Amino acid sequence: MEATDTESSNASGMILGLLAMIWFIGVPLCLWQAFAAALAGYVERDRDGMNAWLTAAAVIFTVTPILATGICVFTGRVVRAWIFGLVAAACVLFIFAGLYRDARQAELRGPPPPLPSNYCAEYSGGDSDCPGG
Repeated sequence: MEATDTESSNASGMILGLLAMIWFIGVPLCLWQAFAAALAGYVERDRDGMNAWLTAAAVIFTVTPILATGICVFTGRVVRAWIFGLVAAACVLFIFAGLYRDARQAELRGPPPPLPSNYCAEYSGGDSDCPGG
């Protein structure tokens, strides 16, 4: 019974190490590729490549700690589960904050709302043709 516990512990430890390497290497690599795609897209005005790499970085940034938390909970590593859980929660909040900021900026940059159908503009220096004025 001890041998199978040790083997599963070693396997989960290797998986956690692999996830850590993916997180520490994958996210900066995706961000670097997004930066390179942005420089290449600057000439072409094509942002699809940059957005794909940024999405990949965001997915790796959030999913890897969530998977590590699940593995730690499943294997009974309580302290590591708390640490990975807090890191996962911080990553998810960071991504949601960025998405909210992007949505808010898109809302502010949008066209102004249309004027009502009964809108009448008065101009200075003349008579008012508006009803009631």
